[in-house]
Amino acid sequence: MTAPVLAGGMYRTAKKSDDYVAEYLKHADAQGNVPKPTTAQKTARMEKIMSDRVAGFHRLGVGMIGPIQLKLRYEGMVRNVLLEDPITPGTETVYDIIDDLGQAYLLSGHDGEVRVTPFEGKRTRVDFFRIASRPAIRKEDLYQLKVNMVEHAQDESKQAILKQEDSRLMILLQAALTAYATRPDNPTPGAQTVVIGDNGPISPAALYTAVTMTDLREIESARLLMNVADYRDFYLFPQAETGWAMKDRVVAGQKITTFGEFQIQRSVMVPRNTVYLLPEPEFLGVFPVLYSLDVEENNNVEEFYRGWVMDEFVSMAILNPRGIASITKVANQTILSPVPLGNPTAYPLYSQPINQYYTSTSTEAAPVVAPGLPSGAVTHSG
Repeated sequence: MTAPVLAGGMYRTAKKSDDYVAEYLKHADAQGNVPKPTTAQKTARMEKIMSDRVAGFHRLGVGMIGPIQLKLRYEGMVRNVLLEDPITPGTETVYDIIDDLGQAYLLSGHDGEVRVTPFEGKRTRVDFFRIASRPAIRKEDLYQLKVNMVEHAQDESKQAILKQEDSRLMILLQAALTAYATRPDNPTPGAQTVVIGDNGPISPAALYTAVTMTDLREIESARLLMNVADYRDFYLFPQAETGWAMKDRVVAGQKITTFGEFQIQRSVMVPRNTVYLLPEPEFLGVFPVLYSLDVEENNNVEEFYRGWVMDEFVSMAILNPRGIASITKVANQTILSPVPLGNPTAYPLYSQPINQYYTSTSTEAAPVVAPGLPSGAVTHSG
């Protein structure tokens, strides 16, 4: 089946992220570096981007001096968390559900809600939604500024779309985490979240308690998703828990990307004071892409704006919530009444797990044992 043809003979199809990497490596040298374009190539690219034969709009770049950078470039999370699945246009997007109840968690882009629905036949169809941005720059800025405003505006818009993807991912993860806590096929009902009191820092004991919950569900969750502020807690780990080798690497300027069995990913879009433990993408869910980021001109000639419409048509679905757990920081030390965890009648092979509570000074392996959370998660701030 061929992709639909748009005006001007352009095709709008999905493209997997790995394909971009392969394209990059094809032009790289033995050291992995892509040759820098020559001055003639830069000029040719600028002429191609800025040419507008219909309106008679022509411009050559008068300089390649970049502006003072205001912030770091944003790197998206969705394609590292969910399994990216380019979809052939015109085909129905259906996924098999193989758990006991046949439930999935789907994100609807129209009403912003997550639907939890049982599906007969254990198959689910996903609906796509659009994420779009409309950057625009004033015509005189193309003449007055030396920087490439076209590239800057489009790059900022791409980062804004990545943030929109990740904000929807956070809604989906929290909904699946909370709903799975009370499902009858959950081997550890109620045990979804480890609570840290006094807004204390993350500790190794909290990490290993949280991963124990998913171990009891027979799945390995070794990927951490956290806010950039919570990530700094790893630098506060005492030497007795990390050893001198880790401290020496930190002092030498190396960033912490792993800790023990855990791989760390940080983002400003993750709610602060919440850490998600996730399995590998093939054990979690899918990120169907009907067509990747598409850019079309959208000039406002009467207002002297040169603009574009940038959009993508995607969806998200968590097909297996067993591997999701979380760590949450709370402001008080209130000990909630404990609830029985586990289901020894239905699952006699599972031992009784516990949900543990840590104060800000708990660094040893003997924390105060406390509450399971009836909802599966505590309300987070941020």
